[in-house]
Amino acid sequence: MTDSGQQQRATGQLREQEEPSWADARSSVLRGAVVLLAAAAVFGLFIMSMPRLKAHELDALVHNFPPSSLPAVITLRDTLLAYAETYPKTVAMGILLLYSIMQTFAIPGTISLSLLAGALYGSTRGFLLVAAVSTVGACSCYGMSCLLWRPIARALWADRIEGFRSEVAKRRHDLLSYIIFLRVTPMLPNVFINVASPIVGVPLLDFALGTLLGCAPNNFMAAHAGDHLSDLDSFADLYNPRMLLLGLTVGCVALLPVYLKHRHERGRAMAALA
Repeated sequence: MTDSGQQQRATGQLREQEEPSWADARSSVLRGAVVLLAAAAVFGLFIMSMPRLKAHELDALVHNFPPSSLPAVITLRDTLLAYAETYPKTVAMGILLLYSIMQTFAIPGTISLSLLAGALYGSTRGFLLVAAVSTVGACSCYGMSCLLWRPIARALWADRIEGFRSEVAKRRHDLLSYIIFLRVTPMLPNVFINVASPIVGVPLLDFALGTLLGCAPNNFMAAHAGDHLSDLDSFADLYNPRMLLLGLTVGCVALLPVYLKHRHERGRAMAALA
């Protein structure tokens, strides 16, 4: 068989492997549900191992956790503030576990946990906590995509994944800058980036660093807003002009390394031509 024939056969086999299969997707959903139940059990065991809350504190925690509204966040802050001061590592670990589970399984509501982190730990420590847990959660989703989410992603986003694959291939030499750009801008949903990145060949290191730096603006805005809950009337206030300007400033800082790198490379290229 000629080289061209072998190449065509290999391409055909690759396309067959890439074809989205709803049967495989359904199987992945069922296996994912089992993993979710196991993760929920682990989180439940962690909650049971925490130092005991008072009866009214436990009742408030059960009815408002995870928080789905601004009043729920405020109730949790008032309930957990003293507890978090006494057991800061325990509460931080609880936020990490829940945030990771929610991101891994694309469960909405992580913005509420980011607000809660800011409310409990202040703008600076809250931001550092949110930056860490959001990166861990995104990497967890990346890992689950390698194991389970690939058939679901191909069934749901076949064309979009191919477009993303093409863009990644064009920027193979500078993927970190590209991931930072995608995280800072609303070009693609974060869930899609988390799930599709391992499918199209984005290395974990570039993915993790790009997530850490690129998500910094939103994470800082949420933690800062959580530290000033009394100034908010609803989640929509996170996107008022003042908060957007703050996020834009942090976004520019996050993109600064990308700009400096490109400027340095352009200078080297011009020097080589001179």
